Amino acid sequence: MAGESGAWRVEILESNDRDPRSPRRWWRRQSRRRRLALVGLALLIALAAALARFLTLPRPVPPAPTLWPALHSTVTYDGSVARGQGSTGFVITVRDEDVAAVTVTQIHFSDAGLTLRTEPSLPIQVQPGQSRRIQLIATATDCSRIPTNDELPFIDVTFRNIRAIGQESEILGDRYTADLHQSMTAACRRA
Repeated sequence: MAGESGAWRVEILESNDRDPRSPRRWWRRQSRRRRLALVGLALLIALAAALARFLTLPRPVPPAPTLWPALHSTVTYDGSVARGQGSTGFVITVRDEDVAAVTVTQIHFSDAGLTLRTEPSLPIQVQPGQSRRIQLIATATDCSRIPTNDELPFIDVTFRNIRAIGQESEILGDRYTADLHQSMTAACRRA
């Protein structure tokens, strides 16, 4: 007989998926409604796991907010430069201590009898942590409106950054006061 060898009988087994414990057979035995419920439950568990993973991911730290432009911008007086023809140059340095760039949009003198222009011309952008030198060129236009002994002359500087525009009055110190007084005395030919 075929399939026999000696005293032992050998059965040839074929896999027809007839094992009652087979997962495929178990799945087919379930009703359509129950299979849909099981698939829905599996999807719900997968969605819950993905949501839990998303909610526990570390969040990136938001960037530090940019402050008002005048709060972290400093203006210092560096000295005067003779220019001739009734005008004097006053050199200032603007430093940006913020995390964002600041732009100097306007500068005005406190005295009404003076006109002002700058080199380089405005607006001037100052990068974070950087300084820019600006020369203020003052020309006396009406000597009667320039005080003879102004003790606290100031300049108004308008700053702009990504958050706001702000104006700051800057008192540049005794050296600026003396240089301004000396140059205006010479320009107006005062004794």
